[in-house]
Amino acid sequence: MPTSETSPPAAAPREPLAPAVQSAATTALILEIVFGLFSLFGIGHVYSGRLGLGLALMVGWWVYIAAAGFISTLTGGLAGCLAIPIYIAAPIFSGIQASAYVKKVGATGSWRSVAFVAGGGCLLIAGTICLLSFFGVISLGFLTALFSSQQ
Repeated sequence: MPTSETSPPAAAPREPLAPAVQSAATTALILEIVFGLFSLFGIGHVYSGRLGLGLALMVGWWVYIAAAGFISTLTGGLAGCLAIPIYIAAPIFSGIQASAYVKKVGATGSWRSVAFVAGGGCLLIAGTICLLSFFGVISLGFLTALFSSQQ
């Protein structure tokens, strides 16, 4: 007596992604990794159309870098053993997420928002470095004058 086995239905074949969507997914991945490694985390998400998430990731990444630097300084660099792998792995993971989102919704990316956010982020980072350098030079000059007047 033959038994009727029920096999699960075969998965429907997925339609190939349009070349523009595949290209946008790859671009989002690359943008997120490269800019993330240069402290502008979230650019891949901005490119994929999620401006709010991209900006939140960028600001959160800056807070993480400041906290990791502070904690690493307090521990004599030992916390850097954890901070550096996170600094490398987080942009890769986030890039994969940005790419998956682009593929899911069929987005094609927005270079205008990338230029706006990345340009603003670069200006903010450069301005912060200049400001910190300026105050460093001023305080160094003040300390030099203070110690030379005591002799």
